[in-house]
Amino acid sequence: MSEYFLKLPGDSQPRSYSEYEVREFLGQGIIDSTTLVWKPGMDGWQPVEQVLPSTSPALEKTQVEEEEDPPATREYRLRYPLGGLAKLSILACLVLLPCMLWSSWIVFSNNAVNYEEIQTAIQQNMAQLPSFAAPMVFLFSLLFIPSLLIQLIWLYRACANVQGFQIQGLRFTPFLSVILSCMPVVGMVLNALILQELYRASKNPAEWMLQAPSRSLRLYLLVTTALTLCALFPFGAEHYLMAFLVIGSLMTAASILWLVCILQISKKQQELVSEKPDMHP
Repeated sequence: MSEYFLKLPGDSQPRSYSEYEVREFLGQGIIDSTTLVWKPGMDGWQPVEQVLPSTSPALEKTQVEEEEDPPATREYRLRYPLGGLAKLSILACLVLLPCMLWSSWIVFSNNAVNYEEIQTAIQQNMAQLPSFAAPMVFLFSLLFIPSLLIQLIWLYRACANVQGFQIQGLRFTPFLSVILSCMPVVGMVLNALILQELYRASKNPAEWMLQAPSRSLRLYLLVTTALTLCALFPFGAEHYLMAFLVIGSLMTAASILWLVCILQISKKQQELVSEKPDMHP
């Protein structure tokens, strides 16, 4: 079937869809007959009613049928409960934040200007700790790995729940979401985009493309984009402290926003399955 490009509500740029998907968007009211579309071979963007003129009668017929016989309220079920993982994510965030804050304090208190000086400063600080504190710090640092695993398990299960809602047009599968989030450099930006799709689909599966991300999700995307740009920007040795401060601040903000976002999505999915249709005898 032909490939059509159009911009849905909530999208930042046009994306390609099949003719079947365009007709589905029309039938669901996500777009109307005046929405501009383009496909290869066309001179410019045109209203969908001119590109697919045969859809207009079908759309009117569908709308009349829906008004006369409204569909029954759908009951959604979660494949995986997320409440326990969301609580563990709070602990995971509490593990990551002290590590970043402690390393930042070491850098600035010792005026470290390179990685070797940071290592030396950490060793000196470890040597000054009481004997019972060193094993605790080591054990605390080991929790970094399971905290990351908690994040990935939550992401996989949240995506699997959304897939179980039988939603059309989702871009991220559970396995793909985990792989993309683990990618170096751009992984955090991709994770923000995945969370935005999860939030929109969990808020209203029937009309998820019309839903807007929360402010926390938008800010999370902004922070992760800035963090990625900072990681790619070649800071010189003379700006080491400034770069460490900026990156450390962005990492801290990203961790906090990530926690807020997953708590929001977990709550939305729980509210979705808690909404039961009215039962009448």
